[in-house]
Amino acid sequence: MAGGVSGFQKYFVSLLACGVLFVLGSVRVHSQSEKTVPLGKPSVLIASLPLEGSRDEGVRKVLASVMRFQLERMGTQTLLFSTTDEEALVRDLFGEGERNPEFLIKSLIEFFSGVNHEFLALAGYIREGEEIQVSFFIADLQRGEILASASQRARIDFTLDEAMIRTLRDMLPEAAGRIEEVARRKSAAAAILAEEQQAAEGAAVETGDQSTSVSVPLKEHPEERFLPFEFSIGFAPFVPVSVAHDVFSLSYLPFAYGSYRIPLSAGILGLGLYTALNIFDSEEAGVASYFHYVVPIGIDARFTTLEGNPIGLFVRASTGVAINVSDFSSLPAIAQEGLSRFMAYAAGGVGAMFAISRNVGIAVDVMYETFVYFWQSDSGGGINTDWIMGLVPSVYLYTRL
Repeated sequence: MAGGVSGFQKYFVSLLACGVLFVLGSVRVHSQSEKTVPLGKPSVLIASLPLEGSRDEGVRKVLASVMRFQLERMGTQTLLFSTTDEEALVRDLFGEGERNPEFLIKSLIEFFSGVNHEFLALAGYIREGEEIQVSFFIADLQRGEILASASQRARIDFTLDEAMIRTLRDMLPEAAGRIEEVARRKSAAAAILAEEQQAAEGAAVETGDQSTSVSVPLKEHPEERFLPFEFSIGFAPFVPVSVAHDVFSLSYLPFAYGSYRIPLSAGILGLGLYTALNIFDSEEAGVASYFHYVVPIGIDARFTTLEGNPIGLFVRASTGVAINVSDFSSLPAIAQEGLSRFMAYAAGGVGAMFAISRNVGIAVDVMYETFVYFWQSDSGGGINTDWIMGLVPSVYLYTRL
């Protein structure tokens, strides 16, 4: 394996690195106090409760996320119960007694009557092996009545989200009229409140007496917990370019990464670790054939656009060290001593994320990956470099916790 890197490729790698550093350096930490309160949106309490047996945390999260996503598309704001809140609710209302779906929703309507929320969304579920039976309800807390209900049985696999979404989409139009009515009423009230506040502030400015200004307190709306951890395991092709194209054929790499996400004012910064197993297929019988298995381990940084939309864009960079774990046993001893197992590693690229639910989604990205191998032709000679470069197009599932 011989050769170097062209001036264009050096410029591409340098430009990509500078761009990532510029984006990351221009953002600032987002403060919770900067968020505005959406006064005109109806509020919905969301709960997913077991009708038999103990709770299933995975199922609970899927059902709650599906309900939240569909209801917020209708212009509502949602409040999710924590696991401990739901456990206490079931214990206080029913103890160890029967949890019939109809009785459960009516008991919850009575329990929450008088609270400062307009609607209640419930998913009562029964898990039976690898299948689940779910009863959905949408209730009007102000009128104390059930607006819509539906039942669905499905397998617990990657199609569970899709099955639940279809059921909710068929059910929610029955409640849409009442939700729109409440939304119009709240929007009108919010507009009047804003006009009164503006008029009061204007009067205070005209008289010069700041003590006459009216301060209208806003009701606090609970914020949904941000999911800081992101993980993925995937598989992608490695398409050699430049000199590597003459040495290696199409190769492959299974990969994994984990990152901690930090919300910023302009987006979300993820910092973590990336590793893979690059499986190179050499087309020549020389030293390159001993670069068969290479394991990169590096720091991974990605900057993603703000959440709230089904599609998010991101820019990503990774750098670290790569270890050649190939079999050197057939090499002469002198060659084994001169062939290092360590290389420099760097990668960068762009991609997009498609949210399936709040916790799970599909990511697509294209990375430009580079390995740099340093070697000496003899003990007194200069340092030489060999480059392995390629494009890595990837499609993979990610999960957030």
